[in-house]
Amino acid sequence: MPTQYFALVDDRLVEDAMFLRRGLGMPRLLSPEPVIDPGESLGAVLRDNDGKWRMWYNVYVIRDPEVDLVGCDTPECLATSDDGIHWEKPNLNLVDDPAYANHRNAIIGPKQQDRNGRYLSGWGGPSGLDVIDATVTPHPCARARFTGLTTSFPIDTIGGVCLVSSDDGIHWEMYPENPVIIGSPDTQNTLLWDPNIGKYVCYLRPTIYCGVERHANRKMARTESEDLIHWTPPRVVLDTDERDAPAFDIYDEPGMRGPRGRSKQFQGMSPFILNGCYIAFTWFYDAKLGIFWNEMVHSDDGITWKREALREAFTGDGRPEGFHGKLFVPAAGVPILVGDEYYFYQCAMPFGHHDGAEADIDPSKPNRKTILESTSIYGLALKRDRWVGYEASDFEGELLTTPLEWEGGSPLYLNCEVKDGGYITVEIEDQWGRPVKDAHLDEIPPITGPLDAVDHLVPFGPGPKTIMRFPPIGPIRFRFRLKNATLYGWSFRSAGA
Repeated sequence: MPTQYFALVDDRLVEDAMFLRRGLGMPRLLSPEPVIDPGESLGAVLRDNDGKWRMWYNVYVIRDPEVDLVGCDTPECLATSDDGIHWEKPNLNLVDDPAYANHRNAIIGPKQQDRNGRYLSGWGGPSGLDVIDATVTPHPCARARFTGLTTSFPIDTIGGVCLVSSDDGIHWEMYPENPVIIGSPDTQNTLLWDPNIGKYVCYLRPTIYCGVERHANRKMARTESEDLIHWTPPRVVLDTDERDAPAFDIYDEPGMRGPRGRSKQFQGMSPFILNGCYIAFTWFYDAKLGIFWNEMVHSDDGITWKREALREAFTGDGRPEGFHGKLFVPAAGVPILVGDEYYFYQCAMPFGHHDGAEADIDPSKPNRKTILESTSIYGLALKRDRWVGYEASDFEGELLTTPLEWEGGSPLYLNCEVKDGGYITVEIEDQWGRPVKDAHLDEIPPITGPLDAVDHLVPFGPGPKTIMRFPPIGPIRFRFRLKNATLYGWSFRSAGA
């Protein structure tokens, strides 16, 4: 049996809890310095089976509005790495323009054509590029190794969400069926293959919504496809509510077209699937302050999303320590497991969303060029599956799991932290809550601190034994008792895994 991980961010695993606080895990910075500077993480980060890392991201190239139709290009660039920490910008020279002297790794610039003569972009370039690597994530409709979604307004067709493909991740081709979704959803469009339903899934800002004349689509929608070409009408699946801000909290943002809904909104969303559970970093936007932070949400099916009770920031100004800014944007892609940590990437901008508009009024404010070129991409790490933990204080708490299958012969490991003087006890019951006493399973010694481990082997019985061997008894439950400890999840692992 391969290793099976059960992370408690998935609340389907929890039947009941008492005297426990459900709280977010704490990531760390891979380095106090950015891994890409400048850069905005409107793109994806992938590692292939040979260990090569690729990051697709945006930069800003400021243009002279007196000469150019648009004042800013948003080309897509490519960086590579061997370890996810140290990144290189290959000298590709695909965009022949003196303004790109500092961005020779740009792969799609403005008004760029593919080898078939189709335009990949229009004035200004594309907006974001989320990518699936078919060698890592096999999917049925791949036309090349890399399949991507980007918002683009090519010279030779109407604009919208466009499908692109590439054999090397550098040279991209437009699908002739583009755009696959008409309209301008704005910001990142994330592309997933969900093997559980056998469909492609895209998350984007909706193209069908209230307040179209106000461009009031700061909320998240989901659309599905079986062939990457024909997509269902986008359905809103995540929006803010009265707990965030009153419905009548009407705020006229600087530089915008009047009020765009509540003053708290979702600017974007970067979801992924781990251990059968959808997890997403959202760009939670405070329109009055003009700042983003990342709120983590999760879902059983990718449609009904659940927010944590405190609705606190997973990452934001000062969380984790040393990570500062006013606008935080997460890259797309599944976090990448390196040893016992997941690596993921976000950009930070020291200026707020309104600062550019204020500069138009007050010349002493930072100008558009300064603001856009100040964005940098950082690497973050989180110990495996520590998205959410159940924490007990110096008063004993208790967690009861829902029924689950546990094959005999599979050792049990806990992902946990236990403080000095704290403990975690493990009891095993059948699905009806009756203690299981077979094979010494009622003889599991307490796990005591200090301890910090993502894979702590749970011993049991005289000896102690560690390999669980007992007759099949059907579904079982775990009952964990905690004091001065945090439980993040557990795993089953076969010998040699």
